[in-house]
Amino acid sequence: MDLLGDLGTDDQLTSARAENVVLHQKVKELTVRVKALSIENESLKAEVEIYRKEVAVPTFSKLALGQEMEGVEEATGGGDDFVRAGNGIYPKKNEVSAPKMHGVSNISACALSPDDVVLATGGADSTLRLLPWGAAEGAMDVESVVKQAASVQCSAPVISVAFSPVLRNVLAVGCMDGSVGLVYYQSSGGSNSITLATSFVPLEKKHVKYVRKVAWSPNQNIFVSTSADGCIYMYKVEKKADLMEDDDTPKLEVTLVESFHLTGAVEACCFSEDKLICYVRGTPHLTFFDLSNDMKQTLINFNQQEGTAAGGFSDHVSFAILDLRPYKNQYLAAATDASRNIILDLKTGKVLKNLYGHSNDGFSQPKVCWSQSGQYLLGNTQDASVVCVWDIASQQIVQRLEGHSSPIRDMCAGNTMDILVTTAFDKRTSLWFAE
Repeated sequence: MDLLGDLGTDDQLTSARAENVVLHQKVKELTVRVKALSIENESLKAEVEIYRKEVAVPTFSKLALGQEMEGVEEATGGGDDFVRAGNGIYPKKNEVSAPKMHGVSNISACALSPDDVVLATGGADSTLRLLPWGAAEGAMDVESVVKQAASVQCSAPVISVAFSPVLRNVLAVGCMDGSVGLVYYQSSGGSNSITLATSFVPLEKKHVKYVRKVAWSPNQNIFVSTSADGCIYMYKVEKKADLMEDDDTPKLEVTLVESFHLTGAVEACCFSEDKLICYVRGTPHLTFFDLSNDMKQTLINFNQQEGTAAGGFSDHVSFAILDLRPYKNQYLAAATDASRNIILDLKTGKVLKNLYGHSNDGFSQPKVCWSQSGQYLLGNTQDASVVCVWDIASQQIVQRLEGHSSPIRDMCAGNTMDILVTTAFDKRTSLWFAE
């Protein structure tokens, strides 16, 4: 029976609008309920961590290395690591904000040169842009400065960019179509301009899926590319000053030196001294490759191999790590898709701190950066357009930096000073400085 059959068009429209209002109200109620359940879920996760510590079993790092324990060591915390509260110095003041570095396209990646002079951004428009940010600082018309940035065309949307700490004016680019390339640029006129003498060197395409990360060794002219196809390719790059390209830039000679084929997508990677650290989706551990010892592998299991006392969940996977950032070859920050950031001791593999209070799930792009002092960790959150700042010692969020109007997609920290660069879905690139 058609209850609306005898009603006029206006009455049907009125009835539909009333029903729409009721449905909107129901959606709001369900949204509030979902958020409450999410908070409850995070609380339960914290309780699980407490129970795991109470089990009192050997740490995963020593078990993984086959070392016996004379006594029981606490699973988290210990020693003098992150006991003292932060000194209050971290990037917090948004002094430079560049709108639409890539026009109407989203900005997907950013990086600062080793001297913090040049900012590189990669976008969905398949271009890499190089901007001496000092020219934009205090400028009356930032948009005109942005238009002067050097632009390099890539074969697909750019996902990751990284400057070489060893080879001056060289950076690597990883793209959505699996391609990887090198860019060389020349600057002139101080720090406020980049000449058009930029060259792009595409490498032979190896990846069959999109690139997740490109990263350079801190002390060698070596970089890697990782991909959703489960492969890692390691390259050695030589700058041939005596051999010039047609545009008068030095010739870059690239050699593939290693290939690794892992069991799943390589979501994150970084270097620390002579070790390559990576995370493979679907695994509960980090994999360390020792470049100084014939690429010997060491696994660091986050489940701590608790054995029978904790039910033997050494293979259980409760999160994926999507960003890895080392601090002075001593600590490692890992950003997960389970609203949890982890601080590890690189020497022992021990989990020192767990940082909560933000929201990042499997559909997010969690990112983290260190302050220069190493006392603060800065990261994004998918439920707000802010940068969360954690005091690592207290494990508390001490500030939420506001400045973007959409969630943050990528971020990078300065190498020589307390600078933070953030790019967001509002098409804006912001530089934050310590006060």
